[in-house]
Amino acid sequence: MNNRNEYTLYSPRYSLSERAKQTSSILRASSVVAYHLLRGSKEKFAASVEITDKCNAGCSFCYVYPSEWDQNERLGGYLQLSPSEHKLKEKNVYETLRRLKSRGVVHVTLVGGETALAPKAIRLASKLFPVVWVVTNGVVKLPRLPNSVTVFVSIDGPPDYHNKSRDPKGFYKNYSYNNLQGMSANIVRNINESERGAYVHITLSKPVIKKFSDTVDWLVKDVRKLRGIIVSGTATKDFEDPCTFSIEDRKDLKKLIESAAEKYGWKLFPFNQPKVNERLFDEKYIISNSSSCSVAQRVESLNYDGSNVGKCVLRDDTLCETCVCNISGLAQAINLVDIRTISGVLRATYG
Repeated sequence: MNNRNEYTLYSPRYSLSERAKQTSSILRASSVVAYHLLRGSKEKFAASVEITDKCNAGCSFCYVYPSEWDQNERLGGYLQLSPSEHKLKEKNVYETLRRLKSRGVVHVTLVGGETALAPKAIRLASKLFPVVWVVTNGVVKLPRLPNSVTVFVSIDGPPDYHNKSRDPKGFYKNYSYNNLQGMSANIVRNINESERGAYVHITLSKPVIKKFSDTVDWLVKDVRKLRGIIVSGTATKDFEDPCTFSIEDRKDLKKLIESAAEKYGWKLFPFNQPKVNERLFDEKYIISNSSSCSVAQRVESLNYDGSNVGKCVLRDDTLCETCVCNISGLAQAINLVDIRTISGVLRATYG
C-alpha cells in the first residue's frame, strides 16, 4: 500500500488447471442460482449447516453454552455426548451434507461450534459442493483445503476487545505473535501462515461501532494474507437489548464503511459494496419478518442431523427488525443484479 486507495488484497496463486476447474464449478453453481432467481422459484439452493457442537472459544455472548463454561468444558460439546454418541453425530453430519447435495444445493456455509474441530466434515463438503464457505474463530489452523473452500474468520473488534469478548477467562492469554497477545495473536498467525489466507468478518455490537475504524486499520496492518473484510452488526432478541442497533447506529456504521473504503479502496469490502450497505443499513429496507428476508427464503439453516434450527442460523427468537447481518443485504443486492456485489462474491468463491 503506497497511496490512498492502493491497498492490495492478498490473492492466492492458482495453476491454470486449478483455476479452470474451479471456474467450471462456479459457473455450474451460478447457473443454478440464476435459474431459481429468474423463475422466482421458492426452492432453496443454499444451506447453512452446524457441523459440530464443540468449541474452543469462550464467547461471553454465546447463546448455546452457559456463560460460566470455560473452553475445557466447551470442547466437550454443548450436547454433552459420550464418545460413541459423538461418532453417531458425526455420521449424521455427513448424511445431512449428502442429502443436501442430492437435493441440488450448490452452496453451503459451515458453522459450529468451531468448524476447525470438524475437519472431516469440511473435506466432505468440499467434495460435494462447488462453493463452500467455512466460518471459524481462527484459533486453530485449518487443514489444507481444496479450492472450493473459502475461509471466513470472525472478529468482534480491535485485538484487546476481541480477546475480552471471545476469551474472557484468558484461555489464550499466553499466546503471542509479533506485537499481539492472546487469542488475537493466534488468529493473525494462523491467517498469515495459511496457504490461501482468509476473509475477516467483523460483527459489531452497538458499543463497538466507534471502534470500527481501529479494527480495520489493525487488520490491514497485521494480517498479511487478508483477502477482504465483511461487516455486520449484531441481531438481538429484544428491542431493549443494549446491543440493538438504532437507526442512527445503522447510519453511522454505513458512513464508517464508506470512510474506510475511501481510505483503502472498495475492493477491501467485497460483501459491503454500496448497494449492499443501502439494503443493510437504510431504514426503509429494514426486514420486518422472515417472509421478507432473502436469506430465510433461499438458505436452509440446519443443525448436524439435518433438523431446521429456525428461520435462519440466528434462530426463531431473534427479532428480524434488529438484524444487521451482512448476508441479508448481500442477498438483496444479488437479487437486484448489482454487478459490483456479484463480482465480490465471485472472487470469494475461489477458495
